[in-house]
This record gives sequence, structure tokens and C-alpha cells, in this order.
Amino acid sequence: MESIATLNPSMEFDNSQEGELEPLIQIQPQECDLDQAITVDPLAHDSGAVLMGVPNEDGQVAGEGQELAIVADTEVIAGDSPEPVLGMEFDSPDAARAFYAAYAERIGFRIRNSKSFTSRVDDTVIMRRFVCSKQGRPTKKDPFDLTKKRRNRASSREGCNAMLQVNRRENGRWAISRCVLDHCHPLGVLPKPSPAIQKKLAKKPWELLVCSTPEPPQQNGLGPGGGVAQSLLEYFKRMQAENPAFFYAVQVDQNNCVSNVFWADARARMAYSYFGDVVVFDMTCKKNKRIVPFATFTGVNHHRQLIVFGCAFMTDESETSFIWLFETWLGLMSGRRPVSFITAYNESMAAAAAKVFPNVRHRFCKKDIFTKCKENLLGVYSTHPSFKAEFKKCVNESETVEEFDSCWRSLTDRYNLENNMWLQELYAIQQKWIPLFFRGTFFGEFFGAPKLETMHKFFQRHSITTTTLRDLVTQFDKAMVGQHEKELQSDYDTNNTRPVLRTPSPMEKQASEIYTKVIFDLFQEELSESSGFLMEKVVDGNDSSYRVTKVEDASKSYMVSYNASNKSINCSCSMFEFSGILCRHVFRVLMMTSVFMLPEGYILKRWTKNAKSNGLTSEGHNVFLSNSRKSLTWRCNDLCRDAIKFAEEGATSAVIYKVAKGALQKAFAEIFAAKRGPFFTGPGV
Repeated sequence: MESIATLNPSMEFDNSQEGELEPLIQIQPQECDLDQAITVDPLAHDSGAVLMGVPNEDGQVAGEGQELAIVADTEVIAGDSPEPVLGMEFDSPDAARAFYAAYAERIGFRIRNSKSFTSRVDDTVIMRRFVCSKQGRPTKKDPFDLTKKRRNRASSREGCNAMLQVNRRENGRWAISRCVLDHCHPLGVLPKPSPAIQKKLAKKPWELLVCSTPEPPQQNGLGPGGGVAQSLLEYFKRMQAENPAFFYAVQVDQNNCVSNVFWADARARMAYSYFGDVVVFDMTCKKNKRIVPFATFTGVNHHRQLIVFGCAFMTDESETSFIWLFETWLGLMSGRRPVSFITAYNESMAAAAAKVFPNVRHRFCKKDIFTKCKENLLGVYSTHPSFKAEFKKCVNESETVEEFDSCWRSLTDRYNLENNMWLQELYAIQQKWIPLFFRGTFFGEFFGAPKLETMHKFFQRHSITTTTLRDLVTQFDKAMVGQHEKELQSDYDTNNTRPVLRTPSPMEKQASEIYTKVIFDLFQEELSESSGFLMEKVVDGNDSSYRVTKVEDASKSYMVSYNASNKSINCSCSMFEFSGILCRHVFRVLMMTSVFMLPEGYILKRWTKNAKSNGLTSEGHNVFLSNSRKSLTWRCNDLCRDAIKFAEEGATSAVIYKVAKGALQKAFAEIFAAKRGPFFTGPGV
């Protein structure tokens, strides 16, 4: 068995690469004409819309081999768009929207997306609704609320009920299930935008960051699209002026246009020093087309809550860009690499991670692969409802390579998928995403526990859907403040409540005093379930081995090795190595061998109440001495990190705030006294 020290992920942080960082990559601004606000609902089109049961001028039905072609500017080639009727079928919801948009343009109104519903079986969309742009009523505004800026303009909402709803049928096609054609407002011919405006509207606001056409490099500007990027950069400059520990960097392409932006604050660096053993590079916000390509480095704290280590706007997703982003982020984190790194299933990300994190265990996000499976195996999922559960069981519950191979072959044979290219691709990279291949590495995950929140869900929970870059950053910062308050509340609940114990075991009482409330619940579940297992000694002696089986199912066994002299214990399920708490099989052996207290080496600090109790700084006294001669910027950033921790701890209650305020005033007095002393020779020394 490995030594206990190697099982502690926090000990694998490499703190030897800390270096001085420049706070900002300077880029000269350039005025641009793209900063004008243009609000129009761009229409999505599909050239494959088929209208079932609608006769044309010759008496033929569109469903009998005749397609209705729709071009990008919503002009219908095969005559004017007919009125929607119940039962019309389309290949996709986008085709239905394109048809309704063409009809709306001919009649004289605009449309927008409204509600959509997803299936409880496979989370796919089964209903889409499109409404008139004048649907709904204007929101009531409080005229006395002076904290919000209001634009003095009339609302376009008039309570119109016109709408079109399509539902997905069992054959995969989409049919009109509800349709309201009457409007409560006058209709008229809509003016067509000029070609220049159409070209701008074809782009999303975040796409204006990147040059659309090659332009010669400009010496003092960001190139085309610089107006949008400049607004964001000016916001970052103001943030850095208010907080010197705030960091941001930009990457430009060969035309001197902004392609990627990264930023992080001192709180992100502080959180990484505590919980940076597992890092997830999250780009799930791409699922929502209304949100920019927003990327984050995230992790989980000791309450299993989402924390953020840095953010980025990624408009260029090449391998070179990912390398730049990973290196920039790693440099900001003083070069300390995580234990494990998780990304989406993406070749560019994987190649960049291999170069920037050579000794870090990298794997693909299992949830992302399952999502891609729904897209690539849609026919199998819809035809065989049992495939989804069997496939997940094969992936999650296989504990040996032989068991996984046997289950995989049985699954592909049963559903005739031996030649499926997608499954062959997944099987070829099995060591990068199947759990049994990386259970010996810490990932901070618990099987059967509630799923961790993704950034996409975080955006949905906080209703962050704006497409203005600066507004998005502002909304996200406010949401992160709320997330931090949620962590403080969890700290308070953990320290001021006592969990209910299920057993008289001293080990359970010990764990209730050590772990946070959420982690103790998981620990308690494992300890309680241990009573349902039988133990058989296989090897006797100082290094003993035990076979542990479930009472009602002896077919599956687990091997537990225990050394009584140094109290080291190991289970074949590798739950401690993977999750950070001991498993039920180990608890069974410990109880039967009269070990009633948790061995100290198996209490992972990052799950305890004192996870953030390592003093003001994460560096020791020797590191302080080596860095004392560094630049003014480095010293300022280092003190800002300490100040943030001081503020977090000092604001937990009114009493503690009073103590913290007094200590701070005393510290200021000592600083001013030192500056007046004979050893102070001026700034920068």
C-alpha cells in the first residue's frame, strides 16, 4: 500500500514554482463604430422544413415528396408562406420557427422564442413555443427605486396572444399542437434592414470580439470589433484600480484583435490555496446559445459547494488558445498544479492539458460524454428505453477491467452496436473517462451523492442570460458574492449545530466533531451501511487481508488490507483515494478488529471544519523571507490575499467584527510606527 502521505491530495501541491507575475497585459485601445446598441431578434432557419397535409395551388400535398425551401433571409421559394394549421409537421423545431418567421414577415409582425419543455426520460426538448414579439405585459417598475437605472422608453409588449407551439412526436418529427393567429395590435409590412445592418445582426455580441475579415494590424488598436472589447477592458481596468489583487489578461490574434480574455480576483486565489486539489474546466454555458462562450476553472469547497478559481471568454477554441489560458491561469496560481483536472471531451483541451499539466491526472467529464451519447445515439435511446440505464450501469458499476469489457460487449451485442463508430471511439479512450481506471486518484466525488452544480446550472439559477459582456461580468460577480455568503452560512450552520448520531460508536461522534455537516452525512451513511456486510479473514498476521461481502448478495466481494502496527488500511473499491472518506467495507473491518476511532492519516483536511485554518497565508516563513525583496506589486497582491481572508473571518458576527476592527487599527498603528522608524528607507525597498 502507498504511504498515507501520498493519499493526501493537498500534499501534492507544488509550491516551488512561485514567481513574480505582471498584473496586466497592456493593450492600447482603439475607437470603433461597433459599440452602438442594436436590438433585433435574429431568425434561425432550416432549409428542410416540410409542411404535412397542406395542399398547394396544384392540389398536391407537401408531405407527398414536395419540400418547402427556406433561404437565410426568410424568403420562401415555393410561393408565399401558408398559414399555420394544427397537425403541420416539421423536421425540427428550428424548421418550425423558420416557417413561422417567414409567415410573420409576410403578415407584418415579429416573433421570439418563449417556453420549452424537456423530457423526464432523456432530458431532450419535446416542446417549443414561439410567440409574437408583443406578447406579455410590461413589467411594473418602482418609481422610487433609485438604485436601478431606467431607460425612459415605451414597452413593446401589448398582451398579444398570437403563438405557435410544436411538440415532438414518437417518429421524431415535430407537429403543430397549438396555434393562435389573431393579434391585438395592427399588422404591417416590416422594413428590411440594410445589408450592413444585416451583417452585424448575423453576429452575436460576443462574436464582435473577433475580427470577421482579415485586416492589417493596427499599431494602436484592437482592430475591428474593438469597441465591444474595449468596454470590457475598461471595466477590468477600473476593477484593478479598486483592487490591486485583481488580475486579467487578454490574448490577441494575428490581426491584433481580442480573441480570449481571462480574469480572476484574490478570492479565487485564496480558494485555490485551500481547495485546488481538484479543478474542473467548465464550458457548459455553451449549451445556452444566449450566453457567451464563458469558461471557468471551478472546484468544490468543504461543503461540496461550487467555487471559482478564474473565468474566461473563449471565442477561439484552438489548442494554442487553451495552452495560453491554462498557462496564464497556472501562473496566477503560483505554479501549483492540481492533483486532478477535468475537462469536456474535446481533443484541443486534452492536448493543451497534456502539455501544461504533464503530471496531473486528466480525465474527461463523464456527464459531458453521456450528453454527447444522447446526441450520437438518439435512435437507440428512443427505440430502446432500457439502453440508457444499462449503459450507465456498465460505466459506473464495473470494478474490474474484465467486468467492464464483458459488460460492454454484452451491451453492444444486445443492441447491435458492434460497428457503431461513436461507441468504438469511446471504448478506445476508456482510460480517460471510465471511473474504474482512475479510482486511485483523488477527484473529490461521491457515488450516490447529489450531483455537483455546473456553471450552466449556476447561470440558470441566478438568471444570468445577458449578452452584454460587461453586464455579464457584473451579474456574475454579484452571483459569486451570494455564493460566498452561502458558504459563510454553511460554516455557521456546521459550527453551531450538532448532527443526530445513529449509533453509539465513538468513531461517529469523532467524525461529527471533525467533518462539515455535508461530509458527515456522507460519512454517516457509509458507517451505517457497514452493518450490512460480512467479513472473512483471508490472510492472517501483521498485514491481514479480509474479504467483505454483502449479507444479501455474496457474489460481489471486496478485499480490505489492514496493517495493525501502523494502522494503515486499504480497500479494493478505492473510495478513500477517490473521494477522501473511508468506505463501508473498511468500517466493517475496523469495527471487527476493535478500532473505534478514525486513524489520523485518514482524515482529509479539505473536508473538515478547519479546512481554511492554515493562517493568513499559504506560504511558510521561509517563503516569506525569500519573497521579501520582490516587487511592490507582488507584496501588494500578497497582502490583499491576506486581507480578504481577514475580512471573511472578521465579518462572521458582530462580536468578531469588533475584535477584527480593533486588531486592524492596532496593525495600522504598528505599520505607521515602522514607517517612521530609522530602518525605513522609502518605498520599493
